Amino acid sequence: MRPAPALSSLCLAASLTLAGCHSGTERHHAPPPKAPTRQPPLRSQVAPGRDAAGAYPVGIYGATSTRDFAAVRAAGFNLVVGPAETAFLDEAHAAGLRVLATPRTTAGPRFNAAAARSAVRQFDAHPALWAWYVSDEPDLNRVPPSAVAAAHRLLKQQRARKPTALVLSQGYTALHYAGLTDLTMVDRYPIPWLPLANFGQHVEMARLALGPGPPLFAVIQAFDWTPFKHLLRDDTPLRPPTDAEMRCMTYEALARGATGLFYYRFESGWNTPAPTGTWAALRAIVREVRAREPLFQAEPLWWPREHAFDNPALRFNAALQSSITSTRLRVRRGNAEVPPGDYVLAVNNTTNHHAYWFKLPPPAAPEPQKPKGEVGRPRQDSPSASEPGDVAVPVLGEHRAMVTVQGWVRDFFDPYAVHVYGPLP
Repeated sequence: MRPAPALSSLCLAASLTLAGCHSGTERHHAPPPKAPTRQPPLRSQVAPGRDAAGAYPVGIYGATSTRDFAAVRAAGFNLVVGPAETAFLDEAHAAGLRVLATPRTTAGPRFNAAAARSAVRQFDAHPALWAWYVSDEPDLNRVPPSAVAAAHRLLKQQRARKPTALVLSQGYTALHYAGLTDLTMVDRYPIPWLPLANFGQHVEMARLALGPGPPLFAVIQAFDWTPFKHLLRDDTPLRPPTDAEMRCMTYEALARGATGLFYYRFESGWNTPAPTGTWAALRAIVREVRAREPLFQAEPLWWPREHAFDNPALRFNAALQSSITSTRLRVRRGNAEVPPGDYVLAVNNTTNHHAYWFKLPPPAAPEPQKPKGEVGRPRQDSPSASEPGDVAVPVLGEHRAMVTVQGWVRDFFDPYAVHVYGPLP
């Protein structure tokens, strides 16, 4: 989780990024017939994963001073990372925050069983304690899965009711660490020295290793590598992520299967009367997540994805996956911003401009009853369910709609742009 130990994992990721695989059930097409010319859009015990009010989990590292709790909560965060200490937990509870806390030790050769038992006895029932942080980047720090499993087992033998959590630095190592703790997190900090595509690739690998059910939290970069330049041994000019990059990674996390978000990290001095820079951008992103909370809590659905790019040469990103991540989401309980229904989320994870097509998913409707005498073949005069008539598809929050052409939606994407289409007809 800390930038300091992330060197070996990120260096390894740089070599592995180009070997990424293209996953998902989909068909690439040559672009369909051109649509009528349109102008590009204007730029314009609580269950794990939810707080006591059922809110979507959005946490932040670095809020180590209780003086910052009010600002963190006002920004829309409901989770912080900190110590298992009475004063810290009490102040967090008063501010409406919950805490991912270490049990005063960490999995590995120096694991202190007595300290862990004491922490569980003293704080497991505290209302502010969200989860026990038993291991930070064990894959990077060469902590074997057996040691993580032993730490988890000891806390459960102590009758800890709160979930245990670990953070991985490589998504694919979830193959070895999946299921060892109740919650899994993965942190990727690629900006600007790796392609942003590296982030989504590793979130997806962790999800594939975990399977569809267990909670998965993506930890998103909100810091500048410059103070840690010596760790990277890289000549790339360093900087914090831009507003668009942080927003893109936020939606990439959702599209790749994350069920909660953390950001690394809150910096002392950010809490000012007129916040600027990274903190101002992060607050705006979290406000958007809160406004669209039903979308972030939506159910991902399989769909027979068919998509295409006007420029096929740009269809793959640096990880050799689709330059636009698209997924179908079902919102069962909406709000004023996100009505119930099905949506397609599409995220441009590259620095390229794209004209992108996708075919509308078939309507989610029950199979019609066959008339007597039918043997299963469709009538020749009936329209195909996969070729709906032209319809208008709203673009969430953008005050516009896209009219389909033979069942296809075509839209323009600036670098790192995010578009949400729906509710689908």
